[in-house]
Amino acid sequence: MSELIPMNDLEALKAAGVLYPQTEHGWRWLYRHRKTKGFCSVFRRVGRRILVDVPAYIETVRSQPQ
Repeated sequence: MSELIPMNDLEALKAAGVLYPQTEHGWRWLYRHRKTKGFCSVFRRVGRRILVDVPAYIETVRSQPQ
């Protein structure tokens, strides 16, 4: 099972090795633009909460062209 962390829990995301975006505003921007930036598989909705799938995020960032 993948590791899901709430998008607004910046300390837990940082502890999991996700250092960018650094602010909640940055995460919300990435969530709003997830389709155009290729991050659809990274975010999960559970009720009103938006969760980040950390392994999917890392894999998506690694596969993006520089």
